[in-house]
Amino acid sequence: MGNLAIFSSSGHFGITLSAFALFLACCFFAAENPRIRRGIWYLAAGLLAELFANLAETRAANVFAGGGNINFYILVELTLLLASMGLLALAGSRMLAGNISDTPVIAGIFGLGIFAIIFSVYIIPDGAVVNNMRSIFPLAGFTYVAISFWSQVRSKDAFGYLCSAVLTTVASIYWAWKLAHGEPTPESLWYLGAVFYALLGTSLLLIRGDNLKADLRKKDETIEKCNNKIEEIIKLSPFPIIISRLSDDKILLANNNAVKLFGIVAHELERYHLKDFFADAENRKTLNERLEQEKVVQEFEILVKTPNSDTPFWLLASANIIDYNYDVALYSAFQDITSRKNREVLLKNQAIRDPLTSIFNRRYFEEEVYKQILNLQRENRPYSVLMMDADHFKNVNDTYGHKIGDKVLIELASTAERALRDNDIVARYGGEEFVAFLPDTDAETAYKVADRLRETISEIIVHTEDNQNVKFTVSIGVSSDAVSENVDMLIKTADEAMYQAKQGGRNRVRIFTKNDLASFSDTERKEESANHHPIFDKEEASEISLLDIPEN
Repeated sequence: MGNLAIFSSSGHFGITLSAFALFLACCFFAAENPRIRRGIWYLAAGLLAELFANLAETRAANVFAGGGNINFYILVELTLLLASMGLLALAGSRMLAGNISDTPVIAGIFGLGIFAIIFSVYIIPDGAVVNNMRSIFPLAGFTYVAISFWSQVRSKDAFGYLCSAVLTTVASIYWAWKLAHGEPTPESLWYLGAVFYALLGTSLLLIRGDNLKADLRKKDETIEKCNNKIEEIIKLSPFPIIISRLSDDKILLANNNAVKLFGIVAHELERYHLKDFFADAENRKTLNERLEQEKVVQEFEILVKTPNSDTPFWLLASANIIDYNYDVALYSAFQDITSRKNREVLLKNQAIRDPLTSIFNRRYFEEEVYKQILNLQRENRPYSVLMMDADHFKNVNDTYGHKIGDKVLIELASTAERALRDNDIVARYGGEEFVAFLPDTDAETAYKVADRLRETISEIIVHTEDNQNVKFTVSIGVSSDAVSENVDMLIKTADEAMYQAKQGGRNRVRIFTKNDLASFSDTERKEESANHHPIFDKEEASEISLLDIPEN
């Protein structure tokens, strides 16, 4: 920094050089910001050129003391000072003063400076002009940089710029003092250069910190704008949307539709957690597992409840993990599909249940029993089938009408379903025939169950419109896995046992045993030899429909 005293001893020069190396290291870290990188390296190059100019001046002084020609050294010194001035000016314009495009002006000044140097050194040598140039060039460069630093102090995060502005202003004052007095720096102040480099390097690091703060503030502002935009979009969305913190499920944002759907108090969001609205814990666990694996889940059905109602309802949820206000959050959009689920249940019931009695139909019975028999066989567990038929049902229809006949069938089905276990399957097999499957039940136990059911049904009273009492009984046939493992064969043999019960006087229970198989097989073969179309065999079609007849 224009201080020849740093070359008076190797110790002074070593300390100054170390300080400059520290300054360069600070420049390296400060230049990580691409916006100020070029300006920082122009500043470093300018100070390096000024340091070498001091070295050339020292060399010229030594040569002059020995009586040698110093014109070359003075030329080198002034050229380096001029280069330093140009580099400092570029640093100010490219990095600090808003990246001003004044390269042509600086190039013109540099050209004039070269002309002035050659003129003062070779054409008309003038020591006073040379001494002035030694101060004017650095003064111009540091002044330009100082002004550029001061221009940045107006911003919010400008402590580093302020420190740099003060340092470069002090350097400008120093060069102005040298220009005014023309005196060399006292040797006792040899450390000024080292201190300047160290402090300026620290200031550049502070600028880097200021720029990071500014970038962070801009990012915060951008995030805030994005969040505001997201919130606005969410509020205007026709679908219920909730944003919840992923770590604790706390609701951070809910639009108006979500507030209405979940019964949330809008100004008390902080007391709600998304997990509290799940009616099924396993349902929520499955959703979380899918989110962990896929990060995004589309059209996932969830069963939810609200604080204001105990009736759960179905939603179709789409969820994905997002960053929201520096939190990892879950963005969830919902669609109420309760009516659709109800329709699905209704359609399913229509497909598997009898429309009159609401118990299972024949198709469902045969398909479900087939599956259960496979499971029971693997574990070597018993099972039985009951076939029951209302006695003299035709007389009921003829005497009281079909409406009362329907009531009889409804009561019969309802009583059978209530009397049997939850895991037993009761179905209407056709007309006034009903069938039941009893898992984990052998023939003897099934007989007891059937007899108890028979007694219960015999006590049923159905009232006609004119308040007459209608009573009826059933005949029940029992078959078990001891007879056959095939569901169709079980139904046939139970049906045969029921026929025997009717032949024996009705309102009773009969068991089909292995001993009955021989006579049953002969009877079955005789029936098969009769003239009928095979499509009406139970083995071929569980339900009869003209749509099942194959085309020729």
